[in-house]
Amino acid sequence: MLSELNKDRYKALKVLAEYLKTTPRDLQLCAILKDVKEKDLKWVNERIYYYLLRLLEDSECDKEEDEDLIFITD
Repeated sequence: MLSELNKDRYKALKVLAEYLKTTPRDLQLCAILKDVKEKDLKWVNERIYYYLLRLLEDSECDKEEDEDLIFITD
């Protein structure tokens, strides 16, 4: 999956991570309509946010390595 990540997708991941930092209101409303408990929604949201941050962290390392390789070959 990381091999498919380009700069624009990386920026999109950052936007999504920022959006999910706290549970969005529209998601909370949807959960109410679907009879999902607030604590369960919060738990899932926190886990998704954590994995997004990990993905960003892992991709930053790969991105830096790629930039180094480009710099060396230029």
